[in-house]
Amino acid sequence: MFWELTLSSKGQVTIPKEMREALNLRPGDQLIYSFIDGEVVVTPKNLDFNELAGLLGTPPGGRASIDEIDGSVLNAGGTNVIDTDDDVHSDAAA
Repeated sequence: MFWELTLSSKGQVTIPKEMREALNLRPGDQLIYSFIDGEVVVTPKNLDFNELAGLLGTPPGGRASIDEIDGSVLNAGGTNVIDTDDDVHSDAAA
């Protein structure tokens, strides 16, 4: 299914009722925005991790161990993931 959304002057979008119902979203639920291969992927935090299996396709080297995943996350996020002292906090809607 596809929905067309319009970005407001404040950078906000309204999630259509049909999409909220399909994702079982309720007021106060949190969403995760990811940028994957040039596309924005929005995932509700209330989604069971097992439901995401296969979202990115089959890993080229097979399944990864927890240590390999942790290393990849650390490398991808860099030190900013660990050191947040100098981060600028935004008052954007959460």
